[in-house]
Amino acid sequence: MNKIIFPRPFAIAIDDLGWMKGHDDGQEGYGPYRTGLSRNMTLDDYKAVVDLAKRAGVRLQGLFILGEMDRENFLGDFPTTTFMRENWDNTENISDLQVEMMEYVKGVSSHLEFGLHGVGHEFWPEEGKRRRAEWYNTVDDHPWPEEEIRNHVKCFIRIMNQYGITMENGHSFPESFVPCAYSYYWNPDGTYSLGSVLGEFGVRFANTDFTKIPECNPPQEENGGGFDHSVHVMNRYNYGNLWSAPGKLPDTPLEEQPTDYIETHWPNLLFNAEESQEEITSKWTQYYQDVQSSEDRYCAKNTAQMHSQWLYNKYTKVTQTDEGLELDNTAMPDKVYNGHFPSNLVLKIKINVNQHVTSASLNNKPIAAYYEDQGYGFLYLPPLLQKKYFLKYELGSDMISDTVWHDTTSNILEISHKEEETKIDLCWYGDQELTVLTKSEPSELESNNPGITIKGWSQEGDRIIIRLIAHDMQGEIGSIKIKY
Repeated sequence: MNKIIFPRPFAIAIDDLGWMKGHDDGQEGYGPYRTGLSRNMTLDDYKAVVDLAKRAGVRLQGLFILGEMDRENFLGDFPTTTFMRENWDNTENISDLQVEMMEYVKGVSSHLEFGLHGVGHEFWPEEGKRRRAEWYNTVDDHPWPEEEIRNHVKCFIRIMNQYGITMENGHSFPESFVPCAYSYYWNPDGTYSLGSVLGEFGVRFANTDFTKIPECNPPQEENGGGFDHSVHVMNRYNYGNLWSAPGKLPDTPLEEQPTDYIETHWPNLLFNAEESQEEITSKWTQYYQDVQSSEDRYCAKNTAQMHSQWLYNKYTKVTQTDEGLELDNTAMPDKVYNGHFPSNLVLKIKINVNQHVTSASLNNKPIAAYYEDQGYGFLYLPPLLQKKYFLKYELGSDMISDTVWHDTTSNILEISHKEEETKIDLCWYGDQELTVLTKSEPSELESNNPGITIKGWSQEGDRIIIRLIAHDMQGEIGSIKIKY
């Protein structure tokens, strides 16, 4: 029996989307550093990110700075958010291009996550004075007043609202956060921390370099992490791709990277003077393929899956036996189950040409989904409760059936079968196609969440392909019923 691998997840976090200008006004003054590129940002710069995501088969975590997206010129009322303070004037950035960019971002939530980075990236406490950075004072090693932090979040929301990204329109606040310049106030045992504030607004996940805030006593392990109130925070490192370097991939080999997250910035994914956008995107695509083909890593499809796999790797004991795989999840902390945490546990197994996983069950129930890529079969187990499980699986020449072929960036949480019905529980992102491996032909399809629209379906051999569209940019949770 081929050995099952319990891999570490891999993902990049992309800082600094949202700037309209690229020019650095921070090195020789007290303005923002922006992207560091000597040009304005374009719609094609967003399309390049999404192109990579589609080729890699993942939903990339984009972290947005929204100050220069302000079309109402209101940030002067909140002077710590910009270098102009009370004299804020964004007139030169206001154009139809802003709307075009944000409409594009709203329409590609299947492959680009809209995450929180900041309003102006830095903090301007008084005229002519700038402090790094927006969410915590890393210069003087102390937190900003809680009221200021809340105001910055509210400013971010108000700019979101200018583009129709509102609760009234069915969109949630960003679930992911990365602090600007590592300015994270870690204080899980106190009444006030970044986690306590951001969690109230809806943030669930964060990542930063813990070594930059030793005075806050964050987790010490290189691949460390933990809960700051309700927000799960993971460590990340930069591996040689400077924040302003266009088309720059990490220098540190994958096998020498201790953190699951790697730090990237928007320019790292864009063209440079020597290489075209196609060449840079191809290099990053190959990087993702190298991760997927490595023995002990895999590409997390989205942020929720990334954090879940980290938690499983930390707390779940996996033991290979002659009959299958024992999984002991009894040590998973209670805190993990507050909210809709966790997602799938992912396993991988080496397969030969014309070889597949032909069957797999967890405690005699179907696994949630299956996929093959780069010479491996990937098994997506349902979210695990705090108990013990046993995985049975077989390899052979026939493809597994009556499960989901997981070629989307969404989370397939569970699949169950009755005599004439299949129910698939999922968290769906954007506009994608759900593929179910079955020879049965549907008579009716049904979504129990109005936010997940069934746009059509087709039967192609032993597969049902269903087009689903999730309304909320942050994803929609629901069930799809297939009746036969």
